Amino acid sequence: MSIIEALKDFILQCPYLDELKKVNVDFLPSDPDTYSIEEEPSQAIIREFVDGSSERQFVFTFASRMTYNNEVANNISNSGFFENFQNWLEECTENDVFPELDEGLTPYKIEALSTSYLIGINGDLQNARYQIQCRLLYDKE
Repeated sequence: MSIIEALKDFILQCPYLDELKKVNVDFLPSDPDTYSIEEEPSQAIIREFVDGSSERQFVFTFASRMTYNNEVANNISNSGFFENFQNWLEECTENDVFPELDEGLTPYKIEALSTSYLIGINGDLQNARYQIQCRLLYDKE
């Protein structure tokens, strides 16, 4: 299983996503309440060891299309979702709950690298794309 597929399955377990929500990969529909995981360019190998093993990272963006309007409460709710998501990632690391990776790959940390931010508003001003950059740290034997 690829790392991005393992991340997709893992993020579906987030208690802040509704049960019937779908998490896409590299595709964010224009409908509100949709999600996508998108791999980011980054240096995969953080450190190599003489035995051939290495510390690695998989950097990704978790994006969502959410209802957007001029009501402050709505937009606070949008930001609050990502704050909860960031806290959930921290709790997962603290409790050693990680995506299930292939044999020889051992995850040890999942974290947000940024706070969430509004990246764009649809032309109809009805929904917007919010995103947060994250990474999974793991050892490779």
